[in-house]
Amino acid sequence: MSSSMTAYDALASVPGWDAASTQIDELEGGLTNRTYHVRLDEKECVLRIDADHTSTVLADRSCEIEILKKAGEAGVAPRVVYSDIDRGVLLTEFLPEPVWQEADLENPDYIEALADVLRRVHALPLCELQVDLNLSARRYEEGLQARHGLHDFATRCVDIISSIPGRDTFVCCHNDVVAGNIIGLTPARMIDWEYAGDNDPLFDLASVVGYHNFSKQRAQHLLSAYAGGTDSELEEYLAEQLRLYDAIQWLWLAARHLVSPNHKQAVRLEELQQRIR
Repeated sequence: MSSSMTAYDALASVPGWDAASTQIDELEGGLTNRTYHVRLDEKECVLRIDADHTSTVLADRSCEIEILKKAGEAGVAPRVVYSDIDRGVLLTEFLPEPVWQEADLENPDYIEALADVLRRVHALPLCELQVDLNLSARRYEEGLQARHGLHDFATRCVDIISSIPGRDTFVCCHNDVVAGNIIGLTPARMIDWEYAGDNDPLFDLASVVGYHNFSKQRAQHLLSAYAGGTDSELEEYLAEQLRLYDAIQWLWLAARHLVSPNHKQAVRLEELQQRIR
C-alpha cells in the first residue's frame, strides 16, 4: 500500500540512488499523490508516490507515463528519471523555475507563452487513449448517488456533457491546464500530467479559461495567440468546450469534496452551479 511507503522506501527502489544520503522535503500534494523534493549530491528530482485515493480518481497511470516521457523529450515537461506504475512511484527531474500564479495569466506575455506550450503539447504523438468524458461523468455521478443534494445537479452535468457533440479532432492533451501546473516562461513547461490523453485541443484552452474565470477578452486573446488569428468558428467551439469543462469540473470537484471537504471547494461548487446552464 502506498500509504505505508515512505519516501526513503520509494527511493531505495531506484537503481543507483542512495536513499539514505538523500535530503527529502515534502511538497504540498493533492488528492492523488504525495510529492517530495529530493536532493542527492548534484541531483535534484521530484518524487511522487500515489496516495490511497489514487485508484478511485485515476484508473491507469500507464498513459500518463507514456505521454510524460515523450513530453520530457520534447521539452514541454520534466524528464522522467524512473517510474514504477505497480508501486505508484514516479521520479522526475526538478525544474527550478517558478510555478505560475493566477495573477500571471493577466500578463499578455504569459498568455503568449501558454499558447506556445499548448501548441507544442498538441504536437506530441497521440497516445491512442482517447479521453471519454461521458464515461468519466457517469462514474463521478455514480459516486455521488448517496448525496442527494449533489447527485441531482450531477445528473444535470452528465446530461450537458452528453449533449455536446464531438469534433473528432483529437490531439495529445494535458487536460488539466491551470496556472499551478505551468513552470517557467522561456520556455514554459507543464507538470502534473495525471489526466493526459487524446482529446479535443480546445479542451485544454477551455480548462484554463474556465478554471481561472477568464474574461471574454482574455479568452479571445488566448485563442487568437494559439490559433494564429481570430476565428469565429473556433470561438464557438471553445464556448462549447468551456461548457463541457465547467460540467466535468463540477463533477470532479464534487467527488473530491466527498473525500476531502473544505469551505473553498464548497464555494467553488456553488459558483460553478450558478454558471452552468
